[in-house]
Amino acid sequence: MSRQESRYSSTKKMAVGLLLLGWFAGLAWAFWWFEGQYVKAFERPVYFSAQNVQPPFAPGQVQVLHVWQPGCPCNGGHEDYLESMTERFSELGVMFARAGSQSTEGLLPALKQLPHWPIPSEWNDWPGAPSVAIWDAAGNLAYVGPYSDGAHCSRDSSFIEPVITTLLAGRPVNIVTQDTVACLCDLKRGI
Repeated sequence: MSRQESRYSSTKKMAVGLLLLGWFAGLAWAFWWFEGQYVKAFERPVYFSAQNVQPPFAPGQVQVLHVWQPGCPCNGGHEDYLESMTERFSELGVMFARAGSQSTEGLLPALKQLPHWPIPSEWNDWPGAPSVAIWDAAGNLAYVGPYSDGAHCSRDSSFIEPVITTLLAGRPVNIVTQDTVACLCDLKRGI
């Protein structure tokens, strides 16, 4: 190998190394930015347990309120699960409503079909979306929080599937004051 070929090979290796380093630095920055922007605590203030907020429908069946903000990057990891879960539990008599944007623009087909229920004034400081509130058949708030921790939700990682299953079995649930970390977008005012 000639001296010129050797120099070319070294320069090529250095360029590839710098490109890889820049790519890794860009990925690290993007991950850091996303985590800082969207992954935060779903803080369930004391008022979730102290306020007796009535569910969207008359008591008599388990009720689930999807709190959804169209355009939120956190929605992507929950969309398939939300659609299948809503369909499965609707067949078992669970009633569903949605909160967040009153417009159906940008909503999933399953959410478009649900009645809009404005978040009550007692819950003005709702921690973020995507999240959910669940009431038992007697109209008592049983769960409030994210679908799961992190940015993705499935049957295996869902917080809410065990809650709904337990409530359908007639057993009590009260998970309204524990905090967790999840991917959440701030809700736009006027919801």
